[in-house]
Amino acid sequence: MKNMRKTFGFVAALVIYSVFFYYVMTKDIGRAWNFEPFGAYSFFIFRGWLTTIYISFMALLLALFIGLILYLMEQTNFSVLHYLAVIHKNIIFGTPLLVIAIVAYYYIGNAFEIRSKILVGTITLGLYIGAYVSDIYKGAIESIHINQWQTAKMFGFTKFKTYRHIVFPQVIISILPPLAGQFALTIKGSALLSFMGTSEYYNRVNNVIANTYLTREGFLIMTLGYLLITIPLIKLVRYLEVRLNYKN
Repeated sequence: MKNMRKTFGFVAALVIYSVFFYYVMTKDIGRAWNFEPFGAYSFFIFRGWLTTIYISFMALLLALFIGLILYLMEQTNFSVLHYLAVIHKNIIFGTPLLVIAIVAYYYIGNAFEIRSKILVGTITLGLYIGAYVSDIYKGAIESIHINQWQTAKMFGFTKFKTYRHIVFPQVIISILPPLAGQFALTIKGSALLSFMGTSEYYNRVNNVIANTYLTREGFLIMTLGYLLITIPLIKLVRYLEVRLNYKN
């Protein structure tokens, strides 16, 4: 009975949302939906979709490394490294991704002669997301009970061995759900790289819209394309959270 109520609630909510969406998308348009011209651009759009996944995945891998470096820099007694990490994180937390991307593209990329737009976009996202990943590491590491640190010290573990054999095996498991969620945010944030002219999904669909003048259909396709990536990730996050909570 409980499952039936949940199913009914889901279907009813989906119908209400769909009716609202249909109303706002068709109000005063004065023409029928027309997706036929997008068929000729399907491979072009699909390659952009794959590029978005590639940029986001590579940026997240880079963010994992940058986040760990930032965390270790914050924990060091060497004040220069400590404050470099603090300043970087405060700049990232206080600045929109679009502004960071503009600076990276027009100035940092040019200063270091990085010609690849995809590479600049990946580095930009990696630096930006890395600041947030650093706090994910911090929360996971600080959640480890003090007794484990004391036991490692009692058995003569160095700090490196403590992190390697005790801390990181636990951290890797506990950061999986927030990292999957961060990946979804990275995918959505990649749309802001379109102004660079990168061949990612948002930019390619926008190019098709400019050629066909089918704005409504284009943005619907764009929305569905992002949902095809992010909804499975959201489901994965919830699954991992349930599994990890069950094990604990």
